[in-house]
Amino acid sequence: MRTRASGIVTPTRGAPRLTVSLDTLRVERDATGRVTGSRRVAGPTDQDAGKETGLLLTEAAERTASVVAGLQSAVAQVHEWRDSDGLPVSRRAELLARVETPGGPVLLGTSSQGDPAALVEALPWDELGALSEPFVSADPPDDWRERPLLLRPSAASVLVAGAAFSLTSRGGRATAGRLAGRRVLPGLTLTDLPAAPPGSGRDDRGDPALPTVLVDGGRICPPPPLAEGIAPGRAVWDHDTGGFGPPPLARLELDGPRAEVPPDAVELVWCVEGLQRYHGDGTVRLQCLARVADRPGRWFRLALKGKPVHLLRQARGLAGPPMAVHSDSDVTTRSLVLAGAAEMEGAGHAVVTVINP
Repeated sequence: MRTRASGIVTPTRGAPRLTVSLDTLRVERDATGRVTGSRRVAGPTDQDAGKETGLLLTEAAERTASVVAGLQSAVAQVHEWRDSDGLPVSRRAELLARVETPGGPVLLGTSSQGDPAALVEALPWDELGALSEPFVSADPPDDWRERPLLLRPSAASVLVAGAAFSLTSRGGRATAGRLAGRRVLPGLTLTDLPAAPPGSGRDDRGDPALPTVLVDGGRICPPPPLAEGIAPGRAVWDHDTGGFGPPPLARLELDGPRAEVPPDAVELVWCVEGLQRYHGDGTVRLQCLARVADRPGRWFRLALKGKPVHLLRQARGLAGPPMAVHSDSDVTTRSLVLAGAAEMEGAGHAVVTVINP
């Protein structure tokens, strides 16, 4: 059986409005592990998953109110897998909040395997709390273009997701095939992780569910062959269509050489929401709330534009602890240290501009 508890909380003039829905499937498999059918049932632990989802959202709303008092909405899902005897196999939880700050709306999201109780505490509340004061846009320092850029995980995750898409899309697979074996990134390793629960070993089509390395130590890996349009080990059963499809979102991990946080870095801390990030020409454009280490209370807005792989070519290393960032993809990454704006623009890999209020 697999249970999904989904919930949303939105603020109202009174108490926050909380809605939770439950969906439990009993999945049938053949001897090879391939799913052959499913039916909706009332699971023995449905209500537990629903309560956990509600508690997760309530805690997120309360914590947000105590920090910035600007929650627009929050959504959460708790997934639970059980074997044929009803014993728990695996759990996974996801949380995503849209928060209005004095600098603009930002997304706050994370995910984890196992018990969802610690999910709220894993979010970067200190960085969000730095935006709780009235936002007065300041001018960046005169030498900001020469300073290295530091993309905090929330911003770095957009580049990671964009790079993965550029290597796994239809056109990207052809490019990856041509560049296979070539070193194009400075020691970075980008891995696509299976959607199947840990320990199961197989996806819903019965194929081995293993990590797929897209970039290994900076070298592009040849793309694996697709089966019915789905990458190996990534098939997910869709009860409503009675067939297989790709995972609803990619799970990615970026690793690479460690770097110290530059003391003079320009930090891109949060991406402002409501603006298109990914464009048809393969570029990403991020509008970020930024600051510098020697003036942490003075915020300004920067726009970063470029192709994700080209931007990652300017990486100087990864800094700080890893963080799981959940939004349109699940990305685990550390903060990303990039070259300065002047150097990246000189190489033709980026355009970095100050956004005037």
